[in-house]
Amino acid sequence: MNDARLRLDAEEALAGSHALSAAAEDLGARRNRAGAEIAAASSATPWGRDEYGQSFDKHYRPFEQQVLDAWQQLAAYLSGLSDAAAQSVRDNLEADADAARRVHSAYRSRS
Repeated sequence: MNDARLRLDAEEALAGSHALSAAAEDLGARRNRAGAEIAAASSATPWGRDEYGQSFDKHYRPFEQQVLDAWQQLAAYLSGLSDAAAQSVRDNLEADADAARRVHSAYRSRS
């Protein structure tokens, strides 16, 4: 952009928004599938129930929960980002249309 103006390719921006939405859905679905598998596997305490296994479990559980929560939060964040991008496109298009109407109205009365 050599002329220092911002140009919005609405179709491209909306396509990006849809791609973000699809990524959010996929990430959420993966979290639900793989995350459930991880939680189920760890609930069987494969590291054992002896003193060492209990110590491992005590330190592992909070970390596991943090990872699973962060995974879900990331999917929600991507979904929100997708919504915000789409809304931004709509807002910009509406602002351009409003400006065009005002300019047309102002110059029409001068003819």
